[in-house]
Amino acid sequence: MSTLVNFTVPAGARRLTVGDDVLDLLPGRAAWWPSQRTLFVADVHIGKAASFRALGQPVPSGTTQDNLARLTALVEQCEAHRLVVLGDFLHAAAAQQAQVVDQVQAWRDRLPALDCVLVRGNHDSHAGDPPAALRFQVVDEPSPMGPFLACHHPGARPGGLVLAGHLHPAVALRGPAHDRHRLPCFCLTRDQLILPAFGAFTGTTLQGLPDGARCFPIAADQVLGPIAA
Repeated sequence: MSTLVNFTVPAGARRLTVGDDVLDLLPGRAAWWPSQRTLFVADVHIGKAASFRALGQPVPSGTTQDNLARLTALVEQCEAHRLVVLGDFLHAAAAQQAQVVDQVQAWRDRLPALDCVLVRGNHDSHAGDPPAALRFQVVDEPSPMGPFLACHHPGARPGGLVLAGHLHPAVALRGPAHDRHRLPCFCLTRDQLILPAFGAFTGTTLQGLPDGARCFPIAADQVLGPIAA
């Protein structure tokens, strides 16, 4: 057995074996590649609420700070060296306003040694690349990373296990009292892993998940499953 699998599984996580390597599905809506000290997140949508408010929509404030605080907590807990955002880091061009960018800059200044990579998603094409001061390496999909292909849009591709976002996947679970809970989830097939949306103001969908997928719902501080999509 490869020594690469000899990493402690984080609390509440579920471990996948990918070739001779491992990937941990974290309850913080991220995937952790311990051998490379790399965190993957998808669909952060920084500035989404600010973009809505710029259009006159009365939506809550504070989501950018919440997203950045959760990112910081994951980086520090895992002692990550690299953060890979699988598309849609910024929500729209309106997210480039100072009140949003200044918060992201303060976050980046707190983690100066962190290597940050953005795989361009559909929202990134409209929002524009992050300002140069944020020091993101920006790449197009698919971006090979070891046994993985870092992408934004789901879909099997030759060359590795696709890690993607875009769908904001969720499952609905029913309890004994006929109560129904909608939970964000990881969605796994033989060829791809679709991550849940990381952003706090993103929404989820039960539709369009790949046929035959196994889903890993996130409940409180634990990744559950797998269950059928």
